[in-house]
This record gives sequence, C-alpha cells and structure tokens, in this order.
Amino acid sequence: MSLPHYEPFYLPTLDALRTEIARLGLDLPLDEDLSLLGAPLPGLPLAIPNRFCAQPVTGLDAAPDGSPGPLTRRRYLRTARGGFGLVWVESTAAGPSAPPGVLRLDKETRPAFADLVTRMREAARTEWGRHVTIILQLAPSLPGPLRVHRTPGDDENAPLASDQQITQCAAQLVQAAALAAEAGFDGVDVQASRHALPGAVLGAFTREGPYGGTFENRSRLLLDVLSGIRSAAPGLHLAVRLSACHAVRMPFGFGVHASDYRRPDWTEPARLARLLRKAGVTLLNVTTAGPNLRGPAGRRAFLPFSDHHPADEHPLTALARRLDAARSLRAAAPGLAVVASGFAWLRHHLPQAAAGGLASNTMDIVGMGRGALACPDAPARILARGRLDQQSACMACFACDAMLAAGGPVGCLIRDPESYAAPWQSRQRLDPARLKAEARRCHLCEAAPCVPASRTGADIPAFIKAFRDGDPLRACEIIRKSDVLPEMTSRLSPGSRHAEGACVENALSGAPIPIRDLQYAVARRARRDGATALRLPPRPAATRIAVVGAGPAGLAAAIRLLEHGHRVDLHERSDTLGGTPELLIPASRYPSAKPEIDALLRPALEAGRLLLHHRHTLGENLDLDTLCASSDAVLLAPGLWHERSLGRAPGVVDALSFLESAKRRTLSSVPPRVAVLAGGDCAMDAARTAESLGASEIFIVFGGPRSAMHWHLAEEWFAQPGHHALMHCQPLGYDPDQNRNLPRLRLRHLELHTESTLPAGLVVEAMGLEPPPSLKHALRPLAFNHHGLLATVHGSRTTRPRVHAAGALVNGGASVARCVADGLAAAEDIHQSLSSSPSPASVRPSAPNSGQQENSSP
Repeated sequence: MSLPHYEPFYLPTLDALRTEIARLGLDLPLDEDLSLLGAPLPGLPLAIPNRFCAQPVTGLDAAPDGSPGPLTRRRYLRTARGGFGLVWVESTAAGPSAPPGVLRLDKETRPAFADLVTRMREAARTEWGRHVTIILQLAPSLPGPLRVHRTPGDDENAPLASDQQITQCAAQLVQAAALAAEAGFDGVDVQASRHALPGAVLGAFTREGPYGGTFENRSRLLLDVLSGIRSAAPGLHLAVRLSACHAVRMPFGFGVHASDYRRPDWTEPARLARLLRKAGVTLLNVTTAGPNLRGPAGRRAFLPFSDHHPADEHPLTALARRLDAARSLRAAAPGLAVVASGFAWLRHHLPQAAAGGLASNTMDIVGMGRGALACPDAPARILARGRLDQQSACMACFACDAMLAAGGPVGCLIRDPESYAAPWQSRQRLDPARLKAEARRCHLCEAAPCVPASRTGADIPAFIKAFRDGDPLRACEIIRKSDVLPEMTSRLSPGSRHAEGACVENALSGAPIPIRDLQYAVARRARRDGATALRLPPRPAATRIAVVGAGPAGLAAAIRLLEHGHRVDLHERSDTLGGTPELLIPASRYPSAKPEIDALLRPALEAGRLLLHHRHTLGENLDLDTLCASSDAVLLAPGLWHERSLGRAPGVVDALSFLESAKRRTLSSVPPRVAVLAGGDCAMDAARTAESLGASEIFIVFGGPRSAMHWHLAEEWFAQPGHHALMHCQPLGYDPDQNRNLPRLRLRHLELHTESTLPAGLVVEAMGLEPPPSLKHALRPLAFNHHGLLATVHGSRTTRPRVHAAGALVNGGASVARCVADGLAAAEDIHQSLSSSPSPASVRPSAPNSGQQENSSP
C-alpha cells in the first residue's frame, strides 16, 4: 500500500488564504482573535472547558480482546494532556465481535476502558488542573458484510440486514451505553456516519418495512436507540456523529438534492436535528461526504468520498460544505452544541479558521481528527502562543488513511515516526507487489546456502518458486513439511542470524531476499483461505501421547503426532496456548498466536483426538509417573519459566512476570528509571515494554561485551536519548535506599575493577532462564547436564524409556524456529518408536486432569 500523492501547501500567509477563498467564492470566515477557542462552552449540562475536540479516528490498535492497546492508551492520554477540552473516543463495537484492531466494549473489557478514562482525567488534572469531557462513539456489529439497502451495481447476492438483525443491533448499542456509563464516560455517541448502521438506515429510501422508506421509518433506529439509552443510563449525555450529506444519487442518499447528487439538501438533516434535540442529544458532530466528480461514469454518483480521503475537488470547497452543514443544523435546532471539522488541510491557518467559525456562529466546537494525530497538544500550543507552528501541524499527506487501509495501527508517520514508522514499514514489507518483485530476485540456487541456515530446514528455493509461479497454496505446502507454525516462526525468528543471513544476495547486492516476509505472507493467506488446518488420517491409532507444554516445541510435536494418527493430551500450565510468544512477547512485536493455532487445531479438537488440559504444571498438579502410566509416550516441552536472580528486593521483578503482566494489561505504568539486567532474549522485550509504559531512562546492564549479548534490536536503539548500555558491568546485588522501597543496584566493572551503585525505580532481571526447582524435583529420575538442562541420550529420548524432551528445557531457550524444529523431530522420534513396538494404550486409564477443569477448545 503506497501513500497517496502529496500536494504541497501553497498558501503560506493568511492573506493568501483570504485571496483563494474569494477566488473560489466560498463562505469561510477567518478571525485572528483566538480568544473564543479558549473559552468554556456555556449553556450545556456538561462542562467543556474550551472549544477544542479531538475527533474519533479509528486507530486499529486495540488489544486482541478489543480493549485499548498500548498505542490506543498513548493516543488518548496525549490528547488529554494536550489541552483538548472534549475527547471523542473512536468507534467502539457494541456487540459480540469486532474486526482485528477495533475497540470493543463488553463486560470483560469494561475495566480496561474504565482505567483509560481514569488516567485521561488524571492527565488533564495534572497538566491543566481541570476536567476533560470524554465521549465514547458506539457502533453495532453486524454479522458479515450485510447491507441495509442496495444501490445500482451492488452484488444482488449480497445479503441485506433483516429487521430483526437491526433491532438486535439497537439492543447492543443500549447495552454498551450502560457499560460506558459504568466505565465513567461522560456521554456516548450513537454513530450515524454514512457507513455506520444508523446512518445507513437514514439513506434507506428504497427499503421496505419499519426501517426504510419514509423519514419516520428511516430515523426510527437512531431515535429508538437514544430513547433506550436514556432509560438504561439516564446519567449519560447523548451525542451523535452525523453524516448530514451522503453525496449519493437519490433515492439512495440522505441530505442530497433530488436532482443533483453533488448538491446538499439540508431539509431532512435539519428536521432530524430538531428531533435529536428533543430526544435529549447534547452534542451534534457534523460531517459530510464529498461528491465523486471524476470516477467511472456509471458509478460516480454511488462512490462518494468520505471526510477521511482526499476528494477530487478543492479542499476549501469540501470544508465550506461541512461548515454549511454545521451552520444549517445549528440554526435549525437551537440548544444543540455543534462540532464541525475538516480544518486539517489549512495547516497552520487552522486556529484562524476555527476562530472564524466560532465567531460567525457556524459552530460551537472545532473538531480535529488527523490534526490531533499530528499534534496532540495543539490546543496547548495555540492557547499559549496564539498560533500553530507549521512544523507541528498536520501536512495532509493522508499517510494515516493509507495506514488505515493497510490494517493499522493508525497514527502520524510524519510527526510521530518513533511510534508508527516501524509498524508501517513492517506492513509495507508485505505489500503484494513488493513481495512479487522480491521473489523474482531469488536465484533459486542449487545447494542453496539459505536452506541449511534455516532452523526448520525449509526448502526455501522451492517455496519461493511456487510463490512467484502464482501458486501460494503449493508454496504453503512446501513450508508445512518442515514448519507447522510458519506465521509464528517468520514473525519471531531473527532473519540475519538464520536463512536471510546466508542468502547469496547479501554479497551480491547487500539486500537479502526477504524470506521471512514471503513465508509469513504465504502462510497468512493460506490460513485466511482455510488451508492450514492439520490433516487427520481417517482412522486414529490406538496410541495416546501426553505432551507437556503448549509452546512452539510442544505445539509442533502435537500437530505432527496428530497428523500421524496418534491421540494427544496437551497439558499447559497457563490458560492459553502458544507459550512465550503468546504470553510474553509484546503485542507490538507479535500480537497473538491464537489465530494460527486455532486454525491448525480445530479439526483435531472437533474430532476428539486432541484434549487440552489447562493449568497443569509439572511439579504441582501433574507428575511424570502418572503421565507415563496413562500414555504410550510422554513428551516434555514445558519451556523455561524461571529467571536467574540476584535475590529478592523491593522494586525488583523477573522479566517473565514483568512481560506477562504488561501483555495481560495488569501493569500499565513503570517508574521513570528502569534497569534491565540483560543476558537472555527477554531483555530486549523488557526494555521496549518499559519504554512503552513510561520509562524515560533505561539502563541495559550486561557482564560481557555488546557482541555477546542476546539482542536483535537495531543498534540505533542505543543511540536514542535515555537509552544507556552498561557493558562489562557485573550486577552484584541490591542495596535498598533509605525508604527501603526502591532498589540501588550494586555493580562491578569487570575491566576497570571498580564498584558503583545505580539507583532505579525498577529493576527487571532478564539474565537468562533455568528450570525452576519444582520442575527439577518433578523430573529428578532424569539426567540433567552441567548447564542445568535436561539431558537427552538419542535424539529427543531421555534416560527414562518412553519419555522424550524438546524445546527450551533441552536447548536452553533457542529461537522459536529452533524449538519448532526440535518439536517436530521429537514427534518423529516418538512415532518411530511406537511404530516398532506394541501399544499398551488399551489397558491404560484415560489421561488425568488432576482435579482441574478440562477445556476442549484453545
């Protein structure tokens, strides 16, 4: 996805802007007196301390469960601190599901929303000593791509939403509004933009039944929802984000002139505004669609531009239309506070245009959408300096729209590259055109050096050839032979140390073939096409295998054993599958293993050949003797979950607990100074996570040289302000400060032979992993090597018959790809051993559940 064409701004001064407005014959007042922007809004039942509103912009950065993710929280805390008197939180699904990255409010996510509201209010009080008004925009979720009515050229087979479905959506909105009240929001917005359900119903002239045809029917849904919210949550203030002109040819568009889809007609929108005011609506947030003037002739009148995309008309013309809508609806319904937007194209002239709109009674509040993304402290800057710097204003480059189209996260690439450049570039790497071009660069080498360098031994030239021949499913089949978790391995394996590091193009051009990106794209597409589910043989074998640990090694082994026909009992210490990638690795680097795992395991779960046992931990509620007695073979792949430690002290936490708390969002902030005791792979993620949670000074402490430390972030990370590399520094222990609640880390410099102390608010121990004492005790009949790891005597076999081992317990915590390869090799070992010996499974009892509830789905 490339960025839209950027048009440089050509109106450097206010006089130039006035001249252009006059040339175009537009009514766009400007005012250099900015005092109204800082004045509170009078006459409302809710307090709005100034005239700035941060508009709802979909960020696509929600956590997998729909709660606010780290980037979501960061965006809204910045606007609260930045001086916006009104913050309008983006479209949030009010239903059982939402697309990836979209916010969703239900009973489970409500506490996270409540925490966000609390922290926004704290930020505003700390920075400004005042209240910030917070509105939550709600949108129902329809099952699948349903339409309310059809326009010419639409797919006749596409289903229409039934009256019952629409009524159910209304109930969802009311229920979500009650949850929003519990979470502490000041009000809710029933989203009625053109693509949201209530807005789509407003244009349903050709629909039959209670939600179409007459104005009364088309406005019924919106008014019923507002009435329901007033009854369910009487303390909430009501708001509506309304698309007052759909710019679609009649009889298919709301607010459009009967004979010309390019001309607005405010008759019905004004009538609706009066009804909204009567229904108790306090805030009306007005927008309009722009007419398509140059699109395909047959579809031009049905493909309007939203206010989030560059239209094919002058931006000042589009702004004049939006302000005309705000002015007309404000005049039609006195008492409604009207928010108008669309000022971003004006860049540094935004304050004067906003002040002009307020002074002329066009609107009551100025809305900033992409402008707030670019400059979240714009109100503070404008009110303090009387201007908006050109260097901090939105450039109207529309990169944020391209990010939205690419699947997010959405932010300002230009003004906030530290947060958004990396995810944008990561998505750009998966652009289909780029991947095809990169695949064509591959030499398809004989005896290709990338193959032995691959930890999974994938036939890389073969899968790349299949991809560039236009056969992605064949490419996926080639990958699956040696890697059953290709999405996970391609996202998390360091390419420079694996296959990409051995690519011949490193020497020829300095740019290796992006093997990981190609693998991820192939695997993701295959999953979305439903082609990645494991293949079960028609008849299961009589053998039953116990696999302990559902991380990369255990999952890979279980999948291959199931494909060989064995039944598998999978025992996992946590309540989810995926191990370290799912539980610990920050969502910014790896969102979730769940989609790939669910798609793989579904056939085995439905067939009853795979049983999942959650919260089973060796050494606690699971023992090896019981597993051996109830299974034909046992694979131990529990991973390593115990960090090496200097000892307990206040303010000291192990990296595993730290990362898991952050990913589960039970930890939301850290002190400004954080020390990370490095050595293991978790150190990098701990440092990045501490930074995302508010640390401004991060000290990486390592007892050896930089080259010996497990660290695969770019070297530029250490050059950034606040990042400190303390190499050759051996941590000795902790001395508490006078309050005995903050750690002081004692260090010895191994080259200078000096000792010092480092004060920190938090110390994260990430010095490497080892088996916990309870696990060693549970496996005491087995042999361990001098590294403290479980010893194997032949392949994956341990010193006890029918007991195998793989993964971090054996390799000490190698890469995800290596663990997957080890798990597959162990599965083959087990299969070969069972194929040559009789199965005693028929006389053994079923697998234990140790008093724990057994789950049948991941």
